Amino acid sequence: MGGRLSLTARLVLTLTVGATVLWILAAAVTVNILREEIDSAFDTGLQETAQRLLPLAMHGLREAAREGHGDDDGGEIPLLREGGSEYIVYQIRDASGALLLRSHDAPTTALTETVQPGFATSNNLRVYTEGTRDGTFLIQVAESLDHRQKSLLESATALFLPLALLIPLSALGIGLAVRRGLAPLHELSQEVSTRGAANLAPLEPHVLPVDLRPIAEATDQLIARLRSALEAERAFASNSAHELRTPIAAALAQTQRLIAELGTNPEAARARQVEDALKRVGELSEKLLQLARADAGMAASAVESDLMAAVRLLCRDSASRAGTPERVILEAPAGTQLLAPIDIDAFGIAFRNLLDNAIAHGSPEEPVKVSVGEKWVAVTNGGPAITPDVLEALKRRFVRGQTHSSGSGLGLAIAETIMAQVGGEVRLSSPAPGRQDGFEARLVFPRA
Repeated sequence: MGGRLSLTARLVLTLTVGATVLWILAAAVTVNILREEIDSAFDTGLQETAQRLLPLAMHGLREAAREGHGDDDGGEIPLLREGGSEYIVYQIRDASGALLLRSHDAPTTALTETVQPGFATSNNLRVYTEGTRDGTFLIQVAESLDHRQKSLLESATALFLPLALLIPLSALGIGLAVRRGLAPLHELSQEVSTRGAANLAPLEPHVLPVDLRPIAEATDQLIARLRSALEAERAFASNSAHELRTPIAAALAQTQRLIAELGTNPEAARARQVEDALKRVGELSEKLLQLARADAGMAASAVESDLMAAVRLLCRDSASRAGTPERVILEAPAGTQLLAPIDIDAFGIAFRNLLDNAIAHGSPEEPVKVSVGEKWVAVTNGGPAITPDVLEALKRRFVRGQTHSSGSGLGLAIAETIMAQVGGEVRLSSPAPGRQDGFEARLVFPRA
């Protein structure tokens, strides 16, 4: 679970849980202290009640004795208000233990088994006992322990209840603080994620917090090394392809002249094999030059261009090179537009590779169809369907499908590189949409 959480989520969760646990512990300690304070306050209240009631009760009892009034069962002090109840009760006894006076809710039996001055706990009651100096009278004041528990529960509820509101508020506050604190890290992460073969611009460590500067500086060093390696690779491919053009063309011209001179000589067959090999080398050098240009990031354009003129021109050119005007069919009504933020030359390279692949590897009995949508152009050819695993690998460099036709395995890789630079993609489908066989390659441009 922890591996799927973001750094921000983990920090917010950890800090919120930690703060909640600390608050609960602090509240628990506070409740324990509060319980002791409540017990002390109620004990003091019992003691003060006894000390105040005893002189008054003594005076009342002596007056009653003079007037000849008495109650063998103990005089019960009635409540001032009917239907009320008391949580503090008391009894007054004489030296022999006889009950002389009691409160309304006090029992007639003794509150404690033994009568000793001070505090005692018995029968879920907290009892305070105190007598007169001469031992004539003795008072016991008692309070139910349930009353104390209720008071403690109410106090604890008043203490814990705000936590239910504080916990989500603290989580929100912690989340905002963490997000704000980690904002530079997120910005650095986004900047690093945009770096690739098409964008090797250095980062800006000086605008980052001190803690993140070593990461940015190390990343810049890695980008610089990668830039140098890619530039060396591109330069090698471009220079090699460029330098090979002239000698390959010269060798091809000499071979074709040799074939013409040999005529029907049996050696002419070997010369034609050399011619085919030179043509493949020439095509490979052309693909390597296109790949070098694509890797150089030449595709992106700041403005959108209408690509329909290039689509029509390339379709006619491909059909002409195939030797049959009907080999390539463009299905696009008059007035169709294909607007995309891509360099025209880059689009020409990508689209021509799709056409060349369709003509070379498609069924010669079926024409290559080109269809155009609002933000896409698709090239469809006949032929057996391609398995999904092979289809997935076709956009890799130097990977060729199950075909007997010649090729370099770079056409779709070049198209994919170019489309990635403009935020688009190359989508491959086999069988072609609406068919049981065939192959479709589609250049899809991003929507504005």
